[in-house]
Amino acid sequence: MRPSPQTAASPVEDVVPVDLAPWIAISGGVELRVMARAHVRLDRLVAEPIAPAPRLIIRFCRRTFPSPEHSGELVGFVIHQPFHLLMQQQAWERETQVMLVRVAGNYVRRADLDLLAEPFRDYTSSAIRRLPMMSVVLMEIYSIIFVPFASSGVSRLQIWLPSEEFALFSQSEGHNNANFDRGSRPASAATVEGLKTVAVEEPDSCSICLEDFGMMTPVLAMPCSHLFHAACLKKWLEQSCSCPLCRFSLPQEE
Repeated sequence: MRPSPQTAASPVEDVVPVDLAPWIAISGGVELRVMARAHVRLDRLVAEPIAPAPRLIIRFCRRTFPSPEHSGELVGFVIHQPFHLLMQQQAWERETQVMLVRVAGNYVRRADLDLLAEPFRDYTSSAIRRLPMMSVVLMEIYSIIFVPFASSGVSRLQIWLPSEEFALFSQSEGHNNANFDRGSRPASAATVEGLKTVAVEEPDSCSICLEDFGMMTPVLAMPCSHLFHAACLKKWLEQSCSCPLCRFSLPQEE
């Protein structure tokens, strides 16, 4: 029997993760951190009609800080979206607004959410320009929203970008209400290597990937006591020296 066209055109493929540097945006005291991980197919011998459509998963984490009326909380949201929305500007603009309202609409002023949606969309647009989209199997977008006890009275967007993208976006049109900066440096490699590995003793999850820890799973602890998967935290600290959850800062790489 002759092999089917799918068998002949579909060798075993290697899929590798590609991590993109995080952006940080702030408006009205509300902080949004967003980073992406793409799983990219190395072998492109798969015939295009046979190759499955890429998947898109958006992982939101909302962190509210304690106040006299509110004890503070940490809540995760996992939202699945059709991948093709990333390439449809108007549809993606609508969806980002809907997602941010769903995650933080009861905690953040609409004016600030609308401003924070701009860098979120810019970040995803930057991601699809940087990656070979025909080879992407899965795109995961990780977003953490910090909601302060009291918002500032001014809705003004500030964005911290990786150095390689600073010039492009600081000079782009449509950001007249934004202030750009190059963002923080990576954490010191020696400091990262010195972080302690501990065993999980009670139910918890990694706030970067939102996956649950198993009991007694070895995880990496920040000095502020927040726990993360070792791989997740090290990737984050390669781009930013601060804790993804509470802004505690490690020494920066010189």
